[in-house]
Amino acid sequence: MSSRCVAGPQGIPVARPTAQLSKPYIFFDLGETIVNLRDTIGVIASFIGTSYPSLARRATDLAKSWFVGLASSVPRDPDAKFESQYDVGRRVLARVLRESGESADDAEAGRLLRAAWDRWQEGARLCEGVTKEWLHEVGLLSAGVGAVTDGDEADVRRLLAKMSLSRYFDSVTTSEAVKAYKPNPVVYRVALASLGADPRNSAFVSDSPLDLVGAREVGMTTVWLHHAPGESAGGPPPGTLRVTKPRELNRILVHFNESGRFEM
Repeated sequence: MSSRCVAGPQGIPVARPTAQLSKPYIFFDLGETIVNLRDTIGVIASFIGTSYPSLARRATDLAKSWFVGLASSVPRDPDAKFESQYDVGRRVLARVLRESGESADDAEAGRLLRAAWDRWQEGARLCEGVTKEWLHEVGLLSAGVGAVTDGDEADVRRLLAKMSLSRYFDSVTTSEAVKAYKPNPVVYRVALASLGADPRNSAFVSDSPLDLVGAREVGMTTVWLHHAPGESAGGPPPGTLRVTKPRELNRILVHFNESGRFEM
């Protein structure tokens, strides 16, 4: 409890207890919000060029096609059969290779993808403006910090461990564990339940307007980390708070701690 002064019967200030405001819960998308995923393009390109010399000159373009194809091919429809990100990724890579004249099957593409993914994890970087010091500050300003990501359980856990990021997240919710991809509302409900968080006191932060839709649907405040204003094809849900740098989130958290509201 805290206290504030009010006038007593004789006009003398006395202390009256006031309820302590609760800290907010913060949930982050991982890819392209916390962790730089675009570096995977260069690593995949390197492995394509080495494994298929005839494709070396086009390897970067093919890796970009894989990157875009993976994002657009995961089963986001709640009625669609769930596939792990690895299974989707190897299927997309096999298709890209076949369309380029190589007779690669899913198993062969899967071996290349696994080797490239392992190599990328060894040197994975944080997104611009994201630091461990900042994540520590977010933790101090929050009741709990969760990661909510489209990814396979073992790969995500291993990535966080290799980057020494596990300590900054009180919970990690993956698409594989939930058997659903964002923006399916069930993903966010599971994430909230993992911390015992009320959606009214919770915010979800992402660079992806699409991912923000599901968070808004379950009653969370949404924060769009828009690294490059003007480059996005679509906007976030109405009422979304917008920041262009990670550290701008601190102001939102401080304001919540003072007022109980998510505002800039």
